[in-house]
Amino acid sequence: MTRTRSDTARFDAPLWRGFACTGVLLIAAQLVLAWHAQRMLMVTGLAVFVLAGLAAAWVPSRLPSLLRLLLVLAALLNAAGGFFRWFDNVPWFDELAHGYTGFAGLAAIGFLYARVDVLRRDSLVGWCAAMGLALGVGWEVLEGMAGPLGLVDTLSDLVMDVLGAALGGAFARHVLQAVAPDGA
Repeated sequence: MTRTRSDTARFDAPLWRGFACTGVLLIAAQLVLAWHAQRMLMVTGLAVFVLAGLAAAWVPSRLPSLLRLLLVLAALLNAAGGFFRWFDNVPWFDELAHGYTGFAGLAAIGFLYARVDVLRRDSLVGWCAAMGLALGVGWEVLEGMAGPLGLVDTLSDLVMDVLGAALGGAFARHVLQAVAPDGA
């Protein structure tokens, strides 16, 4: 299978980078509003999300710009969830954030992992699901250190982490088949 310009362009269009930059600006606006409201812990968290978004949007890498946008959207989703207190006030928002962040993060990581070796693509969905579980367990440990968690919350978060990561692996494989069919 030969790669065509349209296959690559659909995942690496400048438009995606423009949207990613817009997402970073939205996080920065939340940071300014949090600063004005003197929510200093939120300012610190949003500063981390701004830096992560800038890195995803601008640091040179082999990631197509669409995958970069997905990472920025994950940062924006989590930043907005904290800023607007959706994690506390919207019952299903935590699961949405876990699922989407697992999807975006493992789509990007899976893409980079399997780009160098075509043989890795056959097991990419399983590999991403396992990585999603490992990262999810690590995150739940950090959340547990911050305060008590319920078993149902922890298990539902882990299920969404794994589902999102598996879907991210499937999407990464789809992108790889379009932009680097021979492992180039």
